[in-house]
Amino acid sequence: MTHARRTLAWLCHLLISASLFGLIATAQADEEDQDALRLLGTGASFPAPLYLRWFRDYYLAHPNVMVDYQSIGSAGGVKDLIGGRVDFAGSDLKLSDKEAAQVPGGVHQLPMAAGAIVVVYNLENVPALTLSREALVGIFSGTVANWNDPAIAATNPDAGLPDMPIVVVARADASGTSYKFTRHLSALSPEFAAAVGTNMKPDWPDALKDRAGLVRSPGNGGVAATVRAVPGSIGYVQYAWGLLPGIAMAALENRAGNVVAPGNAAFNAALTSIMTNPGVPNATDPTGEEAYPIVAVSWLMLRDAYEDPAKLPALKDLIDYAMGPGQAVAEQLGYVRFPEPVIEYVRQQLD
Repeated sequence: MTHARRTLAWLCHLLISASLFGLIATAQADEEDQDALRLLGTGASFPAPLYLRWFRDYYLAHPNVMVDYQSIGSAGGVKDLIGGRVDFAGSDLKLSDKEAAQVPGGVHQLPMAAGAIVVVYNLENVPALTLSREALVGIFSGTVANWNDPAIAATNPDAGLPDMPIVVVARADASGTSYKFTRHLSALSPEFAAAVGTNMKPDWPDALKDRAGLVRSPGNGGVAATVRAVPGSIGYVQYAWGLLPGIAMAALENRAGNVVAPGNAAFNAALTSIMTNPGVPNATDPTGEEAYPIVAVSWLMLRDAYEDPAKLPALKDLIDYAMGPGQAVAEQLGYVRFPEPVIEYVRQQLD
């Protein structure tokens, strides 16, 4: 099967998975239960695979509550919540005080999903790739422009790297994933911090644009699909979007100077480091010998009051399910299972 056909098949599968629950739920509501409660949310694509699984499983146990979540990006979800168009929103960044003050009915913000941002790539006959911090920054700055560049070859001496240009795939929308990724690169390089900085919608360097080395795609799913379709490309996505479709992911050098491949053990090591030593510097680039260097938490925002009095109790019960039985599927889908102190914190906020 060609790259294009495989990509089309995966996209179809992704779209079906993302929308099937909504279609089934809507049809059943129309035909069987006109009184079913519908909860609508939009926002970050970072937690979307996990949210969709949780919401489907919750519906199977509670067919009178239907949850529809559309992954349109963190910025879109925040706008919808402020505009009163949704019941809840997902965002990879907490609301600012100014944004929170604009949410009708007040707002509570709960950490809901933790995961890693991984670097996915498309290189034929290169199943394993290691990127030093120098190479990672160079690729996304545009100064490392070819796959056989010495900065990449130094950590991949036997990989048979091709002599072909690197195509960077970045997010087209305002994205929390972009924010966390550029925040990490800025921590590694003062030059990157000055040229691009930490941004939800980065203005990528001219060195990429001038050689047509930059492609933009919406959502984590769009970036993953584009990387899978374009030979010689590289991009950044939440781990699930690389794991589930089987896209190659690079091992990265961490703060301790060790090469760490994406995986649950490395993600848990990073989260443990962050919980032990909280603060932006450690969250941006965790310490720890085995810690994966780029991890992130995604937040769920719900209003404190709703016109329909049934919605808040239903949302609270849904979140309680996610913090309980729902945690069993987190690692299966490429997320970090929350430790008990975090679960207890969320439940305290609900109370």
